[in-house]
Amino acid sequence: MNTPSDSSASTILPGTVAYNQGVAQRLPLDDQQAFEDAKRGWLAAFPEGGIQREDGGTAWDMRWFDFQAGACPDSVNPSLWRHAQLNNIHGLFEVCDGVWQARSCDYANMTIVRGDTGWIIVDPVIAVETAAATLALVNQTLGERPVSAVLVTHCHPDHFGGIRGVVGDDPAQFPPIYVPENFTEAAAYEGIMAGTAMFRRSLFQFGVGLPTSPTGKIDGGIGKMPAIGTRTFAAPSDIVRETGEVHVIDGVTFEFQIASGTEAPAEFTFLLPDHGVLCMAEVCTQTMHNLLPPRGAKVRDALLWAKVIDEAIIRFADRTEIIANSHNWPVWGKDNALAYLSEQRDIYKYTHDQTLRLANLGHTPDEIAAEMVEPDWLSTRFHARGFYGSLTFNARATYQRYLGFYDGRPVNLNPLPPASLATHYVDALGGVEKVLELAQVAIETDALQWAATLLNHIVFADLATPEAKSLLATVYRNQGYRCESGIMRNVYLKGAAEIENGVQPIAALGTGRNKDLADALSLEDWFDIIAVRLNPERSRGVQLALRFFIGDRTALVEINRQTENVRTGAAATNGHADAEVTLTLEQLDQLSTHKLNVTEALAAGVQINGDAALVEQWCSLHDTFDLWFNVVSP
Repeated sequence: MNTPSDSSASTILPGTVAYNQGVAQRLPLDDQQAFEDAKRGWLAAFPEGGIQREDGGTAWDMRWFDFQAGACPDSVNPSLWRHAQLNNIHGLFEVCDGVWQARSCDYANMTIVRGDTGWIIVDPVIAVETAAATLALVNQTLGERPVSAVLVTHCHPDHFGGIRGVVGDDPAQFPPIYVPENFTEAAAYEGIMAGTAMFRRSLFQFGVGLPTSPTGKIDGGIGKMPAIGTRTFAAPSDIVRETGEVHVIDGVTFEFQIASGTEAPAEFTFLLPDHGVLCMAEVCTQTMHNLLPPRGAKVRDALLWAKVIDEAIIRFADRTEIIANSHNWPVWGKDNALAYLSEQRDIYKYTHDQTLRLANLGHTPDEIAAEMVEPDWLSTRFHARGFYGSLTFNARATYQRYLGFYDGRPVNLNPLPPASLATHYVDALGGVEKVLELAQVAIETDALQWAATLLNHIVFADLATPEAKSLLATVYRNQGYRCESGIMRNVYLKGAAEIENGVQPIAALGTGRNKDLADALSLEDWFDIIAVRLNPERSRGVQLALRFFIGDRTALVEINRQTENVRTGAAATNGHADAEVTLTLEQLDQLSTHKLNVTEALAAGVQINGDAALVEQWCSLHDTFDLWFNVVSP
C-alpha cells in the first residue's frame, strides 16, 4: 500500500526547477547542527526487514525512504528534502542517563524512562506492531524490564494507538496509565461527528496510497508517516488536572504543565527535574505545526499556544538541559533550549498577531494569506519552518477562529456551489477549448494557481477531457513539488492521482475506526453519531420514540420535526416509547448502519418489546456514509 509503482509522475515544469533552486540559494541548507543533534546518542537500529502485521503486510519499514540518501531531485523542495533526511535518522537513542527515545519507529517518538522497577513508556505510538517492536528493541538493547507505567501526552492516536503493544490485552494487568484531564472524551470525540469526512481527508494529508519516491511521498513533517497497523486504546487510571502537579511515578519525578487547547484538546507537557529533560509533547516540534490540519479539526488557539510555551519558559527553562519532545529529534544545551522555546512561541504569536492586524485593516482570509510574509529570523531557524503546518494555511485558520468562514462581502453570503459556479465560468470564458487555452498560457507563464483554478472549473462543470485532467494533474504535481510542507505536498499529489485515475478504494483501510476507542464512547455519543445520519427526506412527518437498553445503560431516542434527539440515564427511563430494544453496542452499530436487519438481529439475540416494524423503520431513516466519496471532482 505504501510503495506502488510511480508511473503516474508527470512533467516537472521549468518554473518548478527554478523555484526549488531559489529555495536552495535562499536558505542555509548546509547547516549540520541539526544532523549532529539527530544522531546524538544512537544505540541500536531495528532489525532488517521492517515490522510486519499478522496479515503478512508491512506496518513499518524505513527502507521505504532509502531513496532520500542522495542529492535533492528537482521534484522536491530542497528544504523539505533536508528535513526528510533528518527524519530518516532512526533507531533507539540515549537522551541522557535514564532517558531514551525511539525515533522514526512510527510517526511519533516513543520515550522510555528508567523507573525503579521497570520502564516508564511515554507515548506508545500509533500501532500495536510498532509499539511492541520498539519495546522489544529496548529490552534487547538495555535489558529486560517490565513496563511499570505509561504516560500519554495527548489525545491524538499517533500517541496512544499502540498502547496494547506495551501493556498487553488484559486490563487487570495494565500498569498505571497517566493522561491529561478530559483525555478519553477528547480522544473518542475528536473526529467522530465528522469521522468519515475527516478520515477521507486524512488520506490526502498523509498521502495514503502514494508511492514513496522523488515524485511521491517524502515526509510528514513531524515524522515520516503513520504506521499501517492495529490501533488500540486502554482506559487511563491516573488523571493530571492542573499545571504544577508533581507525580512520582515508579521513583521518577514528573512535573506537569497542562497544555490543553493548543495542539490537542487534552494535552500535557512535563519536566523530569532530576534529569534536566523537558518534554513539550507536541506543543513544540522541529517544525511549525498546524493551527488547522488539512484533514480537518476544530481550529486551534494560536494565542494560547504561544502563552503555554511562554509559561513553560518561565517554569522550566532554567532547569532544562535537553528538550526531548514527542516528535523529531532533541535540542541540547540550556541556551539552545531557551532559544528554541522562544522561537517556537514566537511563530504562533506572530501568526496570530499579524493575521488579526491584517483582518483589522480590512483584509479577507485569502488576502491575508497573500500579504503574510515570514519573519526575518525564520530564514535561519529551521525548527519553526513549515514542514508540517504552513504560515498561509495557519493565517487562514486564525481568521476562521475569530471571524468564521465568511469574509464580510455580500457576494459570499450565499456563494454558488462548485459545480454551478464552474458551469457559469466555463460558459462565460467561451467554452472548454477557450478555458484550456487560457490554462496553457497560465502554465507557460508559471501562474500555476490560476491554471489550477481554470482547469478545476472544467472538471467541476463535468466537461473534463483527458487533456484537461492531465493538465490539472500536472499543475497539482508541480505545486506539490514546490511545497516545503510534506503534508501539503501529499494533498497536491493525492489530488493529482485522483484526477487522473479516479477514486481508488484501499480495502485494507476498512473504516479507519479504532474499536477499543469506539467502546470508550458514552451512550449519548453513540446516539449523537447516529443522529448525524438522519435523512430529512425519509424522516418527513415521522414521529417515533424508541427506548434502548444496552447493558446497564438506557437511552430514549425520539424523532420529530425531521430531527433526532437522545436522552440517557435517568431521563431516558421516563416518557413514552413506541417500542423498547435490548441489545449490545455492536448490534446497535450493525443495525444503525444497515449491516444487520431486524429479522437477523432478532435471530442474533436482540429483544424487541413492541412492534419490530418500528425498529426497522428507525433504521431505514438513517443514511450510511461511503468513505470513498469524490474530493477533487464533482
